[in-house]
Amino acid sequence: MERNCEAKETADSRPWLDRYRSLLFVITVLLFAPFAFLSVDLHHDGVMLKPAMDVAAGMVLFRDSFNQYGFLSTFLQAAAVKLFGGEILVIKLLTVVFYGLCAVELDRLWSRFLSVPFRWLTLALYWGLAPFYLVPMHPWSSVYALFFMLLGGTLMVRYLDGGSRRSLFGCGLAAGLAFGFRQPCGFVLVIAAVFTLALEAWSRRLAWRCFFRNLGIWSGGVLCVPLFLAVYLTVCGAWPDYLRQNFIYVSEFGMERGGSGSVRQMLVTFFPPEGFLVFPLFSLGLFFWCCRSLYSRREVERYLPLAAAVLVGLASWHQFFPVPCVRHLYWASVPMFGVLAYAAEQVWQNSWGKEARILVLSLILILPGLEIGYRVFAAAMRLSYISTRRCSDIPGLRGVLMFPQEFHYFRSLQAGFERVPQPLRDRYYLNMTDNALFCRFFPDRPAAHPMYVDWGDRVYPDYHASMMEFVRENRPVILSKSPVPYPGYRPVAGFPMANPVYFLSIPPF
Repeated sequence: MERNCEAKETADSRPWLDRYRSLLFVITVLLFAPFAFLSVDLHHDGVMLKPAMDVAAGMVLFRDSFNQYGFLSTFLQAAAVKLFGGEILVIKLLTVVFYGLCAVELDRLWSRFLSVPFRWLTLALYWGLAPFYLVPMHPWSSVYALFFMLLGGTLMVRYLDGGSRRSLFGCGLAAGLAFGFRQPCGFVLVIAAVFTLALEAWSRRLAWRCFFRNLGIWSGGVLCVPLFLAVYLTVCGAWPDYLRQNFIYVSEFGMERGGSGSVRQMLVTFFPPEGFLVFPLFSLGLFFWCCRSLYSRREVERYLPLAAAVLVGLASWHQFFPVPCVRHLYWASVPMFGVLAYAAEQVWQNSWGKEARILVLSLILILPGLEIGYRVFAAAMRLSYISTRRCSDIPGLRGVLMFPQEFHYFRSLQAGFERVPQPLRDRYYLNMTDNALFCRFFPDRPAAHPMYVDWGDRVYPDYHASMMEFVRENRPVILSKSPVPYPGYRPVAGFPMANPVYFLSIPPF
């Protein structure tokens, strides 16, 4: 009897949060899922759904369908579309699943450094600062990449603790997957990992051959995904489109939206004057503290894994650029939430008096606390209006809860496409707006051009010239901002309920 009691006590010795970590996934999904149903974004939802549907229909990514948000994101969402249909709610709920996985991995990463109460603080920041309490949820590639960034950090910490080469290879593979889901996240995670391995070699005084052996094991993992991409691009003949969409255009977009290299604009972007500023500031401070401790060879086994975890957050910081909106601020800051919790725990464990510790903790947490309070209030307001929304039955938007005006807009859009005369319904359909979600109302057709939105000549310099030639040869049905986009066209439907007004126009027949 005594032996059984001891065995039971040993089995239950781990903290509750470790024993039931899977509940974090359930809590996150239950908390975040309702917001997946609220409204749609014509642009951002469209540029994720359209290429996913194209790939699910057998088209080649990049060559037949524009994508700059990570090819694995599109492949994953295409698989979901293939299984459950081309609905925006399908890829949004898939994103919620990854939010749940991120919650679990965030706790796994920081459980090595935090006590249970401060692990809950990390999770409170994760749950409380979510951007979709304020704005529509986006099924964005950043969420998928975030999971693999956190996983890569967890595996690097595990390698530094135990020397497992399998963990080191897995860390490299996670970095490669982060690249596949969102390229910049992969690039910065590579830099962080190489820096971590160099820091390990220096602080533990490893021989050069050990450093290069570890780097080789890690590189073996990281190269798996780029090699797969290279084979795919070569076999499908998509290299020119991939390079133009994911490097040439992206660099031009970053410079344009990031202030064209202006130092002042860069500072405002990376150090925004709001609550999220505390996360990179504390991350920088803690990283320099770790380096100082490693320089003096003090508590290497404590500060080396901690530096690795902090570097994941600093790598994620790049997502503030070029657009520090509420969504990107959140996605970038998630790996840094543990840094703030670590600083709070160090304050709490200090020998100062209780009043002083409470005061300093309040100062540390006041800005994130205000942000959380604002979001909780906004979330409560959004959910309180659910009874006034209508459940959409429109193809592509089924299950989405819309306000009446929004619902009528999409219903009139659907009715407008039904006015296209029968002889023209077998023609190509051309979207000459900058909102990709309109393509969901088009019938299935082969790709006329990789660009399914009209962004001018910014991606392809000959876009307008090739479109004029295509219109001359094929006389497609056109959705645009003009009732007469080309000579001889006439409108069959207009949609004046939004700004700008869009027109559905047909050629003579």
